[in-house]
Amino acid sequence: MAHKTFISYKYLDGTTTRDKIIKALGPDATYYQGETSASPDMGDLKTETIKKNLADMIFDTSVMIVVISQNVDHSAWVTWEINYATGRQTRNGRQSQPDGIVMAIEDSLLDADNRYTPNRTTRLIASKSDPEVVSVSHLLNHAQACVDAAFQNALKRNG
Repeated sequence: MAHKTFISYKYLDGTTTRDKIIKALGPDATYYQGETSASPDMGDLKTETIKKNLADMIFDTSVMIVVISQNVDHSAWVTWEINYATGRQTRNGRQSQPDGIVMAIEDSLLDADNRYTPNRTTRLIASKSDPEVVSVSHLLNHAQACVDAAFQNALKRNG
């Protein structure tokens, strides 16, 4: 089943990975709610305007894919997006449920045993959700299964 999805990533590290994930989602990419290579640049906007735009994209999603790259801890936006997506938000009398999270770790950050060194971002995700933890290459080959698993994890956690 398709789920509305948002991809959170460190901009300087992750645009290529984001585009690959969107392609890997195949027909379900029509449910993708985030930025694409065709999106307008938000870099010159005020912080509150950017937050509003991101909130508009994330509010209706049920799954967030977070790309764990080398510099992800340097992105205040990724932290903000995770906190927003894993909380219960209210808009126009509607309340969102916390998103399921796919924590997609760049393959270069995994050791020979497929383990990674936790960082601030991965600890934040683990504290706010029961993430589906995968390598980016696994996600690219099994995108829908990973999204479905994250959604199911959120259902179990949220009751």
